Amino acid sequence: MYQQRSRHAEKGATPFRSGRFYSVDNEWWFAIRRGADQGPYRTKAVAKQGLIEYLNEQFAFEKNLKNDRVLLGI
Repeated sequence: MYQQRSRHAEKGATPFRSGRFYSVDNEWWFAIRRGADQGPYRTKAVAKQGLIEYLNEQFAFEKNLKNDRVLLGI
C-alpha cells in the first residue's frame, strides 16, 4: 500500500494528497488550488502541457504584479 511521506522540512502529520490529473468521460483535467479545474484535454500528456503553460502564465503574472508594485511604490 502507498504510504504518504512528508515533504522536505514539513512538520507534523502528513496531509492527504491526491493526484493533480484526473479523467472524466475520456477527457483529462488538472486541479488547481485557485479557481476552477482546467480542461478538458484530449490526453493526459496534453493536460500536463496545459499545466506547464498555466503555471508559466501565473508566474509571469505574479512577476509583473510585483514589478508594478515597485514602480507604484506600493
